[in-house]
Amino acid sequence: MVAKKSKAPRKPTKTRSPRITAEQRRDWRNLPTEQWNTITVTEYFRSMNEDYYGLPAAEYLPMRNWSAESGMIKRALTEHGPEVLRRAFDECFRTHKTTRGYPYLPAGFAVGYLINRIIPKIKAEMAAERKESEVTPERDYAVVNTWF
Repeated sequence: MVAKKSKAPRKPTKTRSPRITAEQRRDWRNLPTEQWNTITVTEYFRSMNEDYYGLPAAEYLPMRNWSAESGMIKRALTEHGPEVLRRAFDECFRTHKTTRGYPYLPAGFAVGYLINRIIPKIKAEMAAERKESEVTPERDYAVVNTWF
């Protein structure tokens, strides 16, 4: 009789978080910032240009072409992270002044030219916030007052 080979034990499967659909990615207001991708950033720019400059979202055009702008956004997301970029883009919209020739703010222009001067300040602020939250533990002064 030939002995049967026993199968190797199965590896435990990883639990996956539910997949985010393309429609959910486009809803940037309800999607957590850490889950943003190029679609979310593009929709953010469409919406913010409509809010700030009155440009209908359907008329938004990229700086060069869609693939170039998506590549710029992807590189910035990888390099800086979505939270830093969100803060930088908010600052860009607060400070950018449009001209007659350029009546709105494309994401490619913001990534290529504007965020380079904003991101160091934002990273410093975030580091200070982290340091402040780590250094100042809650203290129980009631115990100290009993000493005196």
